[in-house]
Amino acid sequence: MANEKKSSNKGLIQRLLENPKSRLVISFILASVVWISIAINQAPEVERVVENVKVTIDDSVPSQLGYEAFGVDELYIDITVKGKRYLVGDNVLSAKDFTVTAVTSHVDAPGVYSLQLKATAKNPDASYTIVSKSMDNVEVYFDTPKTAEFLVETNVECLAENLIASDEYITADPIPSVEKISVSGPATEVEKIQHIVATVQTKGNLKATETLPAVLTVADAYGAEIRYLTLTPSADDITITIPVYTLAELPVTVDFEKVPANYLTNPPEVTYLPETVQVAVDAKKLASLDAVSIGTIDFSKLEEGVNRISMDLSGMKDAIPIDPDQKVEVVIRLGE
Repeated sequence: MANEKKSSNKGLIQRLLENPKSRLVISFILASVVWISIAINQAPEVERVVENVKVTIDDSVPSQLGYEAFGVDELYIDITVKGKRYLVGDNVLSAKDFTVTAVTSHVDAPGVYSLQLKATAKNPDASYTIVSKSMDNVEVYFDTPKTAEFLVETNVECLAENLIASDEYITADPIPSVEKISVSGPATEVEKIQHIVATVQTKGNLKATETLPAVLTVADAYGAEIRYLTLTPSADDITITIPVYTLAELPVTVDFEKVPANYLTNPPEVTYLPETVQVAVDAKKLASLDAVSIGTIDFSKLEEGVNRISMDLSGMKDAIPIDPDQKVEVVIRLGE
């Protein structure tokens, strides 16, 4: 049976070779295979740029000394490779096929180092070569990490001749959106910090309170800016409010606590000497203010008859007294 089957296959092949059409098809297939083989082996090499290959900082040596890398968060470079088109084409190679490492073997003390970038293919048997890199070196600061907290100083630069519009307005100290900032970075640099200044620029002639984005400067004792730092909150989130108040003369009043029920519906007679005081108030609130409270009086401590209480303006609400030490006599008559 086996001999008969072999004889049958041999006869089939012989018939195919004797058939002119079959011979033509077989010849075409063989020629195509030979042509493709020659084309692949003889194809010229091309160069191609592979973009956005991530750089990794080799921390094996610095970590033994307690150092961290500063100044490089997310660094990417482009590399140029050379090889057969079918080996380096866009649909064959991508950034994930390569490793780029910043060599740190010579890091032995705190400071800035120029690190050589070493690019390699992840496939050790790759049949192409790395020709060049968009960067050959990168600067990195190595040091022990440190975090410290600093007060924010404010600086208002006015582009106009006057910060406020006229003598009818006054201003107070600028108010930063945060009082303190946490700074992290190389210990050597953090220890240099003497000032953290938030600066804003305004066109001036202000008639109302204004809040502006601030530019933050971290400086040493000589005013030189310090780098390689991380700020919390971010410098982009800091603002400064410039308080601007309009001057006005408003009637005074007081608030009462522990008021008996019968006096809630029938309040006592209250008079003030003087009846009005000079204050500074936010222009946006002025229209809604009929009077300003100068403090709170405990009703349970009042006696029948005439009560005279001298109060200064330090407890004033909703406005700023021009003279906080000014006295106002509050006269309260009960049971008369």
